[in-house]
Amino acid sequence: MRIFKFKEIDSTNKFLKEMKEKEEYDTAIAETQVMGRGRRGNKWSSEKGGAYFSFLLKEDKNIAFEEYEKLPLVIGYSLLKTFESIEPELNFMFKWTNDIYIFDKKISGILVEKLGDYFIIGIGINLNNEIKGEAVNTAVSMGEITSKTYKIEEIIISVIEEFKKNLDFYFNGNWDKILFELNQKNYLLGKDLCIEYGMGKRETGKGLNIHKSGQLEIEISGEKKLFNVGKIHITKNN
Repeated sequence: MRIFKFKEIDSTNKFLKEMKEKEEYDTAIAETQVMGRGRRGNKWSSEKGGAYFSFLLKEDKNIAFEEYEKLPLVIGYSLLKTFESIEPELNFMFKWTNDIYIFDKKISGILVEKLGDYFIIGIGINLNNEIKGEAVNTAVSMGEITSKTYKIEEIIISVIEEFKKNLDFYFNGNWDKILFELNQKNYLLGKDLCIEYGMGKRETGKGLNIHKSGQLEIEISGEKKLFNVGKIHITKNN
């Protein structure tokens, strides 16, 4: 695993995309990013003190591509396991499909992109950084909760090693076990949701379990529906 470190960079995902000679698990780490982003192009605030990194996963052609559709969930599971090993007393939750929450605030986000034979996995973790501005209403850092200072690179390596282990576990037929644990930590379960998708379509319903397909199950007008894409808002506190 090669590690590329930057004090400041536009985006660690972009760096790996543009790198000509790629190797599996090449990793880019930045102290700050000026163009960090999440899903649907949402900006990820990247103040110094957070963990901002991306790494490469090479597609295995012997594995059905559909299996890779659950990749964000396996990554989320790996983040949960890593965080729980660091702070076992805290109750981290998985917000389908790409965020980790605690105390109803976001502490980590995931972005997965496909480029040729590689998946580029980008992760941002609020660790030692201070959350500022409007973000204080929606985000929190580990240090703000515990008043500790964390070793950023050590935690980054721990996340990647945990992911390697869990990816093997997943590909070896253990999806049901991972799914069970994710549903124990399902942040959207029981919450009133508004789902925006397609060409301006909008529906409201109640969050249910993550389905074995990796989709989110939502009860809408008494009917259970599955969603694999869409922007989900929590419409009120539950």
